[in-house]
Amino acid sequence: MIMLKKLGNTEVPAIGLGTWEMGGRMEADRSRDSHWMDIIRKGLEIGLSHIDTAEMYGNGHTEEIVGEAIKDIPRKQLFITTKVWSTHLKYNDLLRACENSLKRLKTDYVDLYLIHFPNPSIPIEESIYAMNILVEQKLVKQIGVSNFGIKDLETALKHSSCPIVANQIEYSLLARNKGTYLDGAESEIIPYCRKKQIAVIAWRPLGKEKFNLLASHPLIMKLSEKYDATPAQIALSWLIQQDNILTIPKTSNYQHLIENARAMDIQIEPDDFIRLSQSFKDE
Repeated sequence: MIMLKKLGNTEVPAIGLGTWEMGGRMEADRSRDSHWMDIIRKGLEIGLSHIDTAEMYGNGHTEEIVGEAIKDIPRKQLFITTKVWSTHLKYNDLLRACENSLKRLKTDYVDLYLIHFPNPSIPIEESIYAMNILVEQKLVKQIGVSNFGIKDLETALKHSSCPIVANQIEYSLLARNKGTYLDGAESEIIPYCRKKQIAVIAWRPLGKEKFNLLASHPLIMKLSEKYDATPAQIALSWLIQQDNILTIPKTSNYQHLIENARAMDIQIEPDDFIRLSQSFKDE
């Protein structure tokens, strides 16, 4: 069963589909395009209708893969998020970046457009003004940010006439308050977002290269047995049982895709949730 969570003025699956490294990292890699399209389509078949991508992924090629994968799907059945890169945050550059993303995605609009990273050399207010214009032009339905700390969030909120509906940050059992780019996710940023009704979309929810540390943890192993779940499902369930938290794991494996979706069926008991929270402190 798909668990829906509030994201601005709509609801989306609590677990979506991340696309980082589908079709390359910073440059395009076309060697597995058909595989990635198949993964996206299969994800949609099992209800993972929130697809998260970015113009930076594969230097635009990931958006092309998404666009090709979704071209025969009724647009209203999809929730597409993409992100503008930090070098394109000047007013005209941002408008052009969105136009290019729409072309690659083969769509007339995106459901959520995010500033991927703040750029200290470009005023946030200039970027936010451009984002608001995109909403007025109906090219973007809702706007948000990614990798923003509280200070930058405050600036964005102050200068936006449209709601800032999401902040995408690194957050997981293994990255609670010490992230790759930001600290204080759990202690500061998430409480602030809840107060301001900004959804938190957790990226790298399984710790990526640290996943083996997670999977081999004695408590995770014990709870996996108790709930008849994989370690990944326990970690994802811990995230989405929290108020205001959604997540976007990426996988290259169809079986893992199904496992991710089924994590929405797992309800960790309160005592176990507390034990999990106390056992992982940014190990």
